[in-house]
Amino acid sequence: MSRIASVLLPMPLPEAFDYAEPEGMDLAVGDQVAAPLGPRLMRGVVTQVRDGTGGNRPLKPIAHRIDDPPLPAGTVAFIEWAARYAADNPGWPLAMALRGLPGLSAA
Repeated sequence: MSRIASVLLPMPLPEAFDYAEPEGMDLAVGDQVAAPLGPRLMRGVVTQVRDGTGGNRPLKPIAHRIDDPPLPAGTVAFIEWAARYAADNPGWPLAMALRGLPGLSAA
């Protein structure tokens, strides 16, 4: 069965974007991925993975998983909480969290 990954991007966007999970990628919450956004690939973090049946349009697939360690589920939950608390786009707290991690490579 196909799955859909919600990916939060470190940009001023109001919510995570949905992408198709490529066969065999086996994504989990917190995984860092390269996701297409317009003509470029963006680093993002998976915030949810769910079964995907039907839909009104095909989703773009995630390009690849980034080899950096996943963000702990508690960190992802805190990022979402911080955005709600500050009444801000969730991409801003994510951008701050990613900036604070050592050894991140570009997508």
